[in-house]
Amino acid sequence: MKKIIYFGLSFLSLFLLIACGKEEKKSSPQNQSNQTQQAPVKQVAIGAEAPDFTLQSMDGKEVKLSDFKGKKVYLKFWASWCGPCKKSMPELMELAAKEDRGFEILSVIAPGLQGEKTVDQFPKWFEEQGYKDIPVLYDTKGAVFQDYQIRSIPTEYLIDSQGKIAKIQLGAISNADAEAAFAQMK
Repeated sequence: MKKIIYFGLSFLSLFLLIACGKEEKKSSPQNQSNQTQQAPVKQVAIGAEAPDFTLQSMDGKEVKLSDFKGKKVYLKFWASWCGPCKKSMPELMELAAKEDRGFEILSVIAPGLQGEKTVDQFPKWFEEQGYKDIPVLYDTKGAVFQDYQIRSIPTEYLIDSQGKIAKIQLGAISNADAEAAFAQMK
């Protein structure tokens, strides 16, 4: 009886292995001509080139990250509905008001996406908050959020003068920590 059970289990295992192998071949992208192939996702990490972008600023100007090559950049991803983001804005305003800070500050929101205010609503709200000196860029398609692999907000990237990511901060970074990090960069 044990031999029959052993033989049955062995046969069943062999059958499952063969079936799984056929299923794997059937679903491979090489065997499905109508399956769309996605480009590999570039890893956004410290030391990597910061993904370039062109976005419209709140005041209607076109802003390219590559235009800041040779300068250090503080890049903040945030949303108007985000409590920790709003809590961090007064400190960021202090930093933005410093004329001798040695780096540019850019912030990015995704109007109309994930509960964010629209392009028409946002400027009035922003002004009511008293935020000033902080440039806001509109990522209306969410492509830059995706390129920078934003999973939580606020997320802040500190980019060196060569356009490389020097620091990634999940959550708000203090002004002291940001200034210290920029002081150590090229």
